[in-house]
Amino acid sequence: MMKIVFRSIGIGCILSAAILYFTNPENLTASTQNSEAELKKVRMELDRVKEELAVAQTLSSSSNQGQTTSKPVEKEKSEPVTEVVKESLVKTVLSIESGSNSTIVSEKLERSGIISSSKELEQFLSDNHLAGRIQIGEYELDSTMSIKEIAGVITNTKK
Repeated sequence: MMKIVFRSIGIGCILSAAILYFTNPENLTASTQNSEAELKKVRMELDRVKEELAVAQTLSSSSNQGQTTSKPVEKEKSEPVTEVVKESLVKTVLSIESGSNSTIVSEKLERSGIISSSKELEQFLSDNHLAGRIQIGEYELDSTMSIKEIAGVITNTKK
């Protein structure tokens, strides 16, 4: 009888120790910190790959037009500032950094609500051989502008 009591107490101690170990906040915090560190590494790698992709796209679009560039690529630092004046009118200041290509610019304009489809602007720039002529700078754009007008502003061609 005493043997069964001691076994039961021993099993109870082992189970309670296991429960305390696996529910201990210090253990959870350590694993969370490891996960966060791994997430930061993955994000840094993703940013590096995005920069390399932007460089490759810029070089390929400029080589298609017989131009080469030797300017260093800077990471995009700011997103466009958008304000809604009315429900249908959106104004923004588009910031085009070194290394930005037609895809990046088109996606920024779509996200800010200036254009409805980034693919339309990309196609227009490609069809009119303007994809490699996008100029670095800040441009005030609004949602009433046509694709042609936007392309004229960001390439300084004003067709």
